[in-house]
Amino acid sequence: MEFKVSVIIPLFNCESFIEKSVKSAISCLEVGEVIIIDDGSTDSSFSICKKLQKESEKISLYTHPGRCNKGPSASRNLGILNARHPFVAFLDADDWYLELRFKNDKELFESNRSIDAAYSCTILEENLGKNEKRYGVQSNPSNLWGSDLSPIEFYKSVLENRIVLFDTNGITIRKDFLLKNKLFDERLFLHQDTELWNRLMRSGIFVASQWENPVAIIRKHGNNRISNRSADTHLKMLAVQIDNIGISKLYNFEINILYLRILRERSKIIKSHWRRRIYFYIQYLINQLNKKKILEDIRRTYAFV
Repeated sequence: MEFKVSVIIPLFNCESFIEKSVKSAISCLEVGEVIIIDDGSTDSSFSICKKLQKESEKISLYTHPGRCNKGPSASRNLGILNARHPFVAFLDADDWYLELRFKNDKELFESNRSIDAAYSCTILEENLGKNEKRYGVQSNPSNLWGSDLSPIEFYKSVLENRIVLFDTNGITIRKDFLLKNKLFDERLFLHQDTELWNRLMRSGIFVASQWENPVAIIRKHGNNRISNRSADTHLKMLAVQIDNIGISKLYNFEINILYLRILRERSKIIKSHWRRRIYFYIQYLINQLNKKKILEDIRRTYAFV
């Protein structure tokens, strides 16, 4: 199977950044197509993309019916369903790839057909040139955990050690593996990528690709979603994850970790550090025997609003 990648870019009001984003993807030799999903932009983003589409046959441009805004999950899902190549990658419209984005991925997938996803480190624009501040995987995880972990053992290690291995710009994934699972959950406008990767890591083989040098640049600014995260958005993500997996199918370690994360998010409303810690530990002890009930309450409260 030839290693060719469909790069999916969800787009909403990024007129200042979209051209650089698209051109960075086109310039990668392994990219067979760039799929832009305009999510109801009200600035000149759509016009810029129509111009770019005329300049390159690699570019496809889609919109939702009536050019409505449906959010990043629906936009990425539309891109996945229209992808023509066996591998899929994602790029936010205000970020960009570096030249060797897929070099290691190509070697990994061609040498091991059992791999479902390859992940690499990225870096914030403000940290360019400071490789020690790269985001995600920074050393070979097999040196920490060995190379023979099952998917669920790998997933458990990631959760228990609270390790962030990649962001969405740094992962390449087999399209057929994605399609075997529920895609990005369209109830989520934030953290939808984290929720999906957590679900996929339960069953897929994820392998580190590039950890020494970043493969993409993350641009942080006032208008992007990085700035809009809160305790409530995290709780909604946890609720949706619980709903998608099903409480009866959660492993014991997942129940324990989800329970702790819920308590942490709930305690964030308390400004005093010591009062917050006291609240956390009291709640932790009181509800030790009711973890599943706490998870179910969160699911009902947040997953459908």
